Amino acid sequence: MNPLRLAQLEMFCAVVETGTVVAASRMLNCVASNVTARLRELEQLLGQDLFTREKNRLFLTPEGRLFHPRAKAVVDQARGLTDLFSEGSPKGVLTVGALDVALKTYLPDRVPRFLASAPGVEIRILIRPTDTLERMLMDGEIDLALTDGPIEHPMMSSAFAFCERLAIVLPKNQDILRSGQAVFLFNTDCLYRPYFEAWLEQGGVGGGLIHTIESYDVVLACVEAGLGISCIPQSVLSTLQAKRCEQVNVLYPEDLQGSDIYVVWREPSLGPLGQMFVKSLQALL
Repeated sequence: MNPLRLAQLEMFCAVVETGTVVAASRMLNCVASNVTARLRELEQLLGQDLFTREKNRLFLTPEGRLFHPRAKAVVDQARGLTDLFSEGSPKGVLTVGALDVALKTYLPDRVPRFLASAPGVEIRILIRPTDTLERMLMDGEIDLALTDGPIEHPMMSSAFAFCERLAIVLPKNQDILRSGQAVFLFNTDCLYRPYFEAWLEQGGVGGGLIHTIESYDVVLACVEAGLGISCIPQSVLSTLQAKRCEQVNVLYPEDLQGSDIYVVWREPSLGPLGQMFVKSLQALL
């Protein structure tokens, strides 16, 4: 069976509401013969008479009375869709993927500012590692990503967001690294883990067990207990309780690579909402 068309439903409802084909054609700004043809098509598609016809008058059949409220709901909903973006205020669903460091310190000051300026926008923020964010951008699963950069790709553009430094966290009574110490780090998909592992190897102070713990509080507790060392982003340390950080020794070696974090999008698909979000991020730089 051929699918119903919206024009057929609109003309059917117009005839019900106005009472005649001529009045319905005037309301819809079309010729009466067009209305008659669409009604016939609709009845043929449904395999059911919706009107009884007496001279120039149309009366709903019992089946027509059943069909009318359902058809009207579809027509009203379709009309509502055409008005969805007519109010002038931004509307849409914006999906942003971000590294954990961006979610902890960078976005909390900026997302509320953006939402206050665009109350009709629904925002979805996902935490993902770098490789996953790049794949999701390429597959169109997210609109923007906050990840390490800069990005050099013919299909992507980026803008600087913030610089992330890395801190070495040692037990309170220790101020130098020792070979063979245990290391407490986030999962292997963490952006900074390979930086730190390479730095340990280059400095000749590796060789210890590497524990994977996805909780900075637990990591700090282990370091505080003298069980080993860790590498934690500065932005994360700034969000932890000061008392907890006071129980460890924090160093910022100049030769330990950190990372610049960029907001990245796929070209040329960054629409007005994405542009608005990027501008709101840059407004606080």
